[in-house]
Amino acid sequence: MHVASYQAPNFVGSHPSIMKHCVLASSGAEVDLVAGTVLGLVTATGKAVAWSPAAADGSQVAALILVEDVRLPIAGDISANVYVHGEFLRKGLGWPDAATDEQKAAAVAALAAKGLYVK
Repeated sequence: MHVASYQAPNFVGSHPSIMKHCVLASSGAEVDLVAGTVLGLVTATGKAVAWSPAAADGSQVAALILVEDVRLPIAGDISANVYVHGEFLRKGLGWPDAATDEQKAAAVAALAAKGLYVK
């Protein structure tokens, strides 16, 4: 019998990480998110979406990091694995193209407050 072992992505640091399942909300368009994407949580639904520093729905606060590549469907939400604790390398994380260094610094601080430490 073959048993596959978990291989941490190259953006995961040496501190042990903790994962959980999370619901990712569909945006109405098919979207591919890659492992390492920084996520925020929509306050009204508790569902995760790609972190958006310009948003005003809760997703402007970085809260989670995506474990695996996922394709969000046009309609309907999906479940995916996210990191809720651990050490991560900044260079491997997925940020919105328009995010400024100041916004990323605020996101790193928000992640650290949740136990997600970015080096």
